[in-house]
Amino acid sequence: MTKNIRKVSFYIYAGLLSLAITLLMSMQAAAQLRNPLIAADEEMLALVDSNTLKVRNKLYPQIPNGDLNIYGFEENDVPMYADSVYAYRLSILESEIPLEYNQYVRPYIDLYTIRRRKLSSKILSWSKYYFPVFEEMLDREGMPMELKYLAVIESALNPQATSPVGAAGMWQFMAPTGRIYGLKTTGNYDERRDLIKSTDAAIKYLRNSYRIYGDWLLVIASYNCGPGNVNKAIRRAGGVKNFWAIQQYLPRETRGYVPAFIAATYMMNYASEHNIYPSEEVQMTLHTDTVHIDNRYSLNQLAYALGMTTEELKAFNPSLRKGMIPFTTDKVTLTLPYNKSMVYAALNSTDSFKTKQDVNLIALNKEVSTAKKNQGGSETIIYKVRKGDLLASIANKFDVTVKELKRWNKIKGSKIATGQKLKIRVNKA
Repeated sequence: MTKNIRKVSFYIYAGLLSLAITLLMSMQAAAQLRNPLIAADEEMLALVDSNTLKVRNKLYPQIPNGDLNIYGFEENDVPMYADSVYAYRLSILESEIPLEYNQYVRPYIDLYTIRRRKLSSKILSWSKYYFPVFEEMLDREGMPMELKYLAVIESALNPQATSPVGAAGMWQFMAPTGRIYGLKTTGNYDERRDLIKSTDAAIKYLRNSYRIYGDWLLVIASYNCGPGNVNKAIRRAGGVKNFWAIQQYLPRETRGYVPAFIAATYMMNYASEHNIYPSEEVQMTLHTDTVHIDNRYSLNQLAYALGMTTEELKAFNPSLRKGMIPFTTDKVTLTLPYNKSMVYAALNSTDSFKTKQDVNLIALNKEVSTAKKNQGGSETIIYKVRKGDLLASIANKFDVTVKELKRWNKIKGSKIATGQKLKIRVNKA
């Protein structure tokens, strides 16, 4: 009996000792977060608040599996925390970019977690689609993963975003800057809104800036105001290359740009702690594929043939500026939900007529001309190829398809010779 009591006492003592050590380590960790904004008596509160949420989760086992509300908040709860909590949470994020918490960051955290909660909820949904693309491309170039959050403050992950001064796309490139990094802007096509091409351009810009500054916060600042303004601020600050040291010498917008980036990083990592979850209003297909098109299509016709709406087709391809896929010497890359890309593959198939959908797709190449023929008939003309002509430009001129030109003239490849005569079936007026 006495031995058992001693044994129990030993375990109690050991448990209390372990708890004391844990609390001491926590206090030491908190002490390292000294910040002028944080009172000494709040440092322990940071750990208490964060751990209270974890304990609360264990006290509510009735929450269904898969429910993102892991802390059991009420629907309208808007959690707010002490400055020490935000500082602690940012400090434990694994990041190549320093995420300092101060009086400049707090207002932007409030912006994302209090005043614009609905927008943050939509951003969380869109991030499921866009972030895997960003992460793969950043990883390929050996760049910090946190740079993906730049697109959050630039455009709220909206590829259709356009600024008052004309910057466009998810990464908000001006047309001249976009051209420097290989983004074409034409009447039909705006590559600043293309997911892959614009992300690649943004990564090139950020990588080049890092070679200049060797400091990611300065790189982020230069992305907003340009290297000229950053260099001038560095000179005015006495040559020091530190964002917080040169902040006061930067343009007004840029002074808040880096704090907004830190706040966006915080929100994307701690949304659940603020009772914010991916919006159910946003429905995005996560599994997509690309197809390459060398012909002209009306978006309405293509969407109809694929069993989509035109709006859905445009949402996946925001770089298309008009209601058509234009002719081009290069193939146009089109993004589609994976199942629709498989359907599109039937477009060029001549072997499969098994389903009604296949028949519709195979007929798509002829849809424009066929519709007009039914209305007014057609006639065959002879066109003499001129210098510089391409099959695509000729087809565009007479509102037919390249495949029709090839079929009418028994052309196997894509080459035509100056002076060559082509038969073209055009619609009667």
